Amino acid sequence: MSGFLLVMVPNWLIVKAKKRWELKAKGQVLGQFDKLIIAHNGKCADRLMSSSPAKDLHRLLRVNFAPNVAKSGGKRMTLNSIYSLTFAVSASDSSLSTALPSDKVTCGFIKNHRNLTFLSCNTRKYGNSDNGDYEVWTVLSSAQFGKAHKGPQENLPEDLKETVKSILYESIEEALVLPRGSLRGSAEDPAGSGCILESRVQLWGAAVPLNTWIPSEDIAQGFLYDGDYGVGTCGDWLLDSSLAGAWESGRRLAQFLIDTQDPKTVGLEGSFQAAQAVEKAGIGAL
Repeated sequence: MSGFLLVMVPNWLIVKAKKRWELKAKGQVLGQFDKLIIAHNGKCADRLMSSSPAKDLHRLLRVNFAPNVAKSGGKRMTLNSIYSLTFAVSASDSSLSTALPSDKVTCGFIKNHRNLTFLSCNTRKYGNSDNGDYEVWTVLSSAQFGKAHKGPQENLPEDLKETVKSILYESIEEALVLPRGSLRGSAEDPAGSGCILESRVQLWGAAVPLNTWIPSEDIAQGFLYDGDYGVGTCGDWLLDSSLAGAWESGRRLAQFLIDTQDPKTVGLEGSFQAAQAVEKAGIGAL
């Protein structure tokens, strides 16, 4: 399989259509291709296609970033931003492990705090840890919190990281009614009273699509294709805001190209519809 793939990481690719698509990176032409597939969204996909002649497809790749979308669905693809904080605690004496015993809780949605959406114990989920002395947890922030504390996700400033961590730890304590400072430590004794052994925070800048593109055609395709220029795109925002939606969108586009000798334009006319499942769950359609 690897003989059919050219993987270039990390690289910024430039694509231009003449009679065929020309792929460039760092000034070097990597090849010419009959068809181009964009399996991406957000600013990167927008930028990738900004100089393309396929304007009808490019306009649908333009994106807004917001914690919510109009009930009408809005005029552009809209993505939220979510923080993910993963941290390790002592399994025997942490307030979190005590409050959420291993025989009762693996993960759950948090509905009683504006900064949080989901909490999961990675260790319990996989159930194969060789070390019972610690547990690893992951908490996902709300989209409102992500927007309020947004930064450059590839290079978050250290002071922003520490601020986000502190607020999220405090929010977990408040949501689960844990003693104040029992996770991170109190301001008076930050090193002595907390139970965090190690942590890592990451901003998921282009996180979950809040709306779904619904084509005007009677049959929902779940992908886009511009037959005039030989370019298509797939993704969760075209079918369902989930891993399954992203995979199925790609599969449908691939099957369309396999089955169609001279593929025509599909899916470029339509409108956005608010994703109700995302509004309910906050982290995708489940």
